[in-house]
Amino acid sequence: MKKAGLLILFLAVAAAGLRAQDEVNINSRNEGSLFQAGISFGYFGYGYVGSRTGFTVPITAAYEKYFDEHISGGGFIGYASYGYEDSNDNGYRWTFLNFGARASYHYIHFLNDALEMDIDEEKYDFYISLMLMFESRSFSSSDDFYDDFYDNEFGVNLGPVAGFRYHLNDSFSLYFEGGRGTFGYGTFGVTAYF
Repeated sequence: MKKAGLLILFLAVAAAGLRAQDEVNINSRNEGSLFQAGISFGYFGYGYVGSRTGFTVPITAAYEKYFDEHISGGGFIGYASYGYEDSNDNGYRWTFLNFGARASYHYIHFLNDALEMDIDEEKYDFYISLMLMFESRSFSSSDDFYDDFYDNEFGVNLGPVAGFRYHLNDSFSLYFEGGRGTFGYGTFGVTAYF
């Protein structure tokens, strides 16, 4: 319940920021940096079902700097955790920590030029990203039975992602990313530009 309250507080602060922001030059959006925070769903291999305790919605944050008008790159981090407990108070806990680098290509200009489309770049941002992910999965248990099946693991993956941003104003956007992201097949949240 506490974590749900923090998520609601985060969204309320972001919404208040939307109203309080001063106007920024439209072009500065693709010249500076961005920070985005979101939650993931479609958890890889685990889903959101079962008798879980202490479940944490997978959260992720990313920072990118624009190298030119159409290419940006930076890093990201994500965290998720859940546990299970049976009627005899035996249980286990999984904790996931993912981090790495990402590079993005913002391609609305390509669609507008090559395909003679007229997509409003002041309102939308379409991009594809490639993420180099370092994934840590740790397991702990109060019952030796589970320890025979699971180990702590560390791996490296590449994640292609297709993203979409809807610019609420010059300082904030809502975003959705689909593909092999930090934790799931979809992530949505808020992007801030500075």
